[in-house]
Amino acid sequence: MENVYQMSGYTLHLIPTQKFKTMTISLRLQSPLSKETTTMRTLLTFVMMAATQDYPSTKSLARYLDENYGASLSTHITTKGKSHVINVTTSFVNDAYLPTKENLLEKQLQLLSDLFYRPLIVDNGFDETIVQLKKKELKEKLQANKDDKFSYSLDKLFEYMGRDQVLGIPSTGYENEIQKITPQQLYQYMKKCIVEDEKHIYVVGDIPENIVDIFQRLLQFPEQYYDYPSAYIFQSPRHELLEVIEKQDITQSKLNLGYQIQCDFTSPQHYAFTVFNAIFGGFSQSRLFQVVREKHSLCYYISSSYDAFNGMMIVNAGIEQKDYQKTLDLIHQQLSDLQNGNVREEEMKIAKMMLTNALKKTNDEASSMIALAYNRDITHIRETSEEYIEKLMNVTLEEIVDVAKKVKLDTIYFLTGKEFHENI
Repeated sequence: MENVYQMSGYTLHLIPTQKFKTMTISLRLQSPLSKETTTMRTLLTFVMMAATQDYPSTKSLARYLDENYGASLSTHITTKGKSHVINVTTSFVNDAYLPTKENLLEKQLQLLSDLFYRPLIVDNGFDETIVQLKKKELKEKLQANKDDKFSYSLDKLFEYMGRDQVLGIPSTGYENEIQKITPQQLYQYMKKCIVEDEKHIYVVGDIPENIVDIFQRLLQFPEQYYDYPSAYIFQSPRHELLEVIEKQDITQSKLNLGYQIQCDFTSPQHYAFTVFNAIFGGFSQSRLFQVVREKHSLCYYISSSYDAFNGMMIVNAGIEQKDYQKTLDLIHQQLSDLQNGNVREEEMKIAKMMLTNALKKTNDEASSMIALAYNRDITHIRETSEEYIEKLMNVTLEEIVDVAKKVKLDTIYFLTGKEFHENI
């Protein structure tokens, strides 16, 4: 059970469990997603964890973590609908499992505080050498995403489908903006984040009784509180289907379909859509996998995913270019079949069982427990996992058909070989 405390400038969420010998602390900083800040924000996640005043190099910081029983420190950036979220995570051995008391909780909290309040600053900006190194790393990461055709094609789907909307803003920023950012601008932006970002901190593990006092003493942010919007229902300004075909020198083609669905994380229909997606393409027992891949052998992989924060659905498939139209037709047939109410009782049972098992597995990893709690907290949904499962189990055939009927194909993005002809 999650215990919540309002602290100085952030909300502290305690998730006690004795499953792990480690403690995990995750600080999440949430800000509105915008074209103007996405690159700056992404670069910040690279730079901020490179050094502090006490550990003025990546090597010295890594040595400190190693000396403290292999403690970890990482940053990650993601989008949650209309929000851009920086995640700073540290994991370390619980003192209870060490031969002597090392105060690792206090040490790692102090390190988190130092990342924000005692970074390595030169001439009122981050260290120039570190910033240049991290710019290079970020460029390499963006290039790697382009080279990974699965990631690239999904990014292009979002770009075309979400043009001039938050959906079209890449969470990792724009490559052509990286070099323009100065160490001074980046440092000023971090100070802005300290004041203006909505902050939640999660702790998972065997939690000591005095942990709230420890947080009060070691980690404070300005006493300002924000509640930024996250989940929303994607609405396209277009009425016609958008089809984009891009040709590159590749062998396996990538088919990506984006659907409007009139539902998001906060909608009453969220539970029904979750079950619908599980039946349609969410698991290996689903329609798309069983029919398009197994029965007709038309793809290397295929699945559907429900993006509950952007209020949309995606279908991904890896196919031969000659099977483009056949695959599209079969996907459409399976959707139409569900929209017409052709759902077997056994399909519903399997889908609900798979969803329940997936949810129960989140208790096996601290990061999954935190992700689940965070999704609920930023959308102000107050329910336990048991209550969530009960709502899934109560979803009816009529509710599944109702949400299925609102699914509308909005964008097709097809990445294929140079020899592809549309009349194949």
